[in-house]
Amino acid sequence: MSDLAISVQDLRKRYKLGQRGGYRVLGDAFRAAGRSIARRARDGRLSDPARYVWALDGVSFDVPQGGIIGVIGRNGAGKSTLLKIISGITDPTEGRVELRGRVGALLEVGTGFHLELTGRENVYLNGSILGMGRREIERKFDDIVEFSGVSRFMETPLKFYSTGMAVRLGFAVAANLEPEILVVDEVLSVGDVEFQERCLGKMRDVASGGRTVLFVSHNMEAISMFCPNSVWLEAGKVQAYGPSGEVIARYVEASRAGGGNWLAGYSHREGTGVVRATSLHVERADGAASDSIESGSPMRIVLEYEATDDADLSQPLTVNFVLGASANSGIVSFMSDVAGPGLERTPRRGRVICDIPSLPLMPGHYNLQFSVLLGRLLADKVHQAATVVVTWGDFFGTGRLPPQTALYGPVLASHTFSIEDADGSFPSLNVASSGEWR
Repeated sequence: MSDLAISVQDLRKRYKLGQRGGYRVLGDAFRAAGRSIARRARDGRLSDPARYVWALDGVSFDVPQGGIIGVIGRNGAGKSTLLKIISGITDPTEGRVELRGRVGALLEVGTGFHLELTGRENVYLNGSILGMGRREIERKFDDIVEFSGVSRFMETPLKFYSTGMAVRLGFAVAANLEPEILVVDEVLSVGDVEFQERCLGKMRDVASGGRTVLFVSHNMEAISMFCPNSVWLEAGKVQAYGPSGEVIARYVEASRAGGGNWLAGYSHREGTGVVRATSLHVERADGAASDSIESGSPMRIVLEYEATDDADLSQPLTVNFVLGASANSGIVSFMSDVAGPGLERTPRRGRVICDIPSLPLMPGHYNLQFSVLLGRLLADKVHQAATVVVTWGDFFGTGRLPPQTALYGPVLASHTFSIEDADGSFPSLNVASSGEWR
């Protein structure tokens, strides 16, 4: 264990379906336990597999000291449960976790906070929960406030904070804990772009100091850029663990299960349901369904839908697609009522086709979300419908692309450059967007 920060050994966690976790006193717990034993004895069984779900089922992997590990997987794959066990928030049903060093965790918005307490009071409360002494909190208080960027509101009760402000304060406390192991869940997606960059920078600082980072995210671009290695969870089991590029590629390929229909079996939706998307896929220029598209090449998004019998199809149908770094961070959007006159008629069952002549994105992994509106009402929306992989393509026709860093951004745009004398009389050079010299 000397060279390991985290060792997860055959970890299993079982939850009872339909269980509610309300507040109970000790007497309630004893009475409930007695009723449970009596019921099981009466039924002649000690457990019923149909009444339980294994959130984690035999998870094992090791993380070396100073490692930066991404944790990816679909919603419900077991990622948050894994982090809660590593952070000591919940206990495993079976197996064990061995840790070397203090753990700092930011798992859910508001974890360790009290809405009635001020920002200042919550810093002391949350710091104490994370294992910081009062003197340590006092010594780091100014740094915590400065990093959070909410200094004006430190004497304001947390119930008046926005979600983003609460995340800022929570991460500021966890980051200044100086833990040997920093565990961060997807909550960073709530913050603005500037704060996300600051958080990623802080995590890099933690890792460069020889400490360990475990980072859960649906943002495949952030995972691939920040985490050299990743673990992929599916249905509570480890599907792959290794270099992030290879693990992400396998995860994205698996997401196309169901004949290229990303929505097969998908249940996490918003909207009235009067119109529902039944199939979604992306096609290359040759018409073949694919989740991998070259930068600058044509791309077609195809969404099939079906309306209910009581849907008012005299209302206009609007379909929006958004490609972004995550479900909360759009980069480029395609909207049927903005790009043209809109969809003129609405069959009860149909296909909506969005043609993009030249995909204007740098290589990377992008989240695809969509929304369907009938009239002014949202009928169907999926925040994380698919992951689209953009591969290298000769967007400018020069064989070159900008460097893949946050400084240059993910969006590509056709443009021209020229140079001339100060008086404008001698055009000496003109570079076209196609890359031809004129």
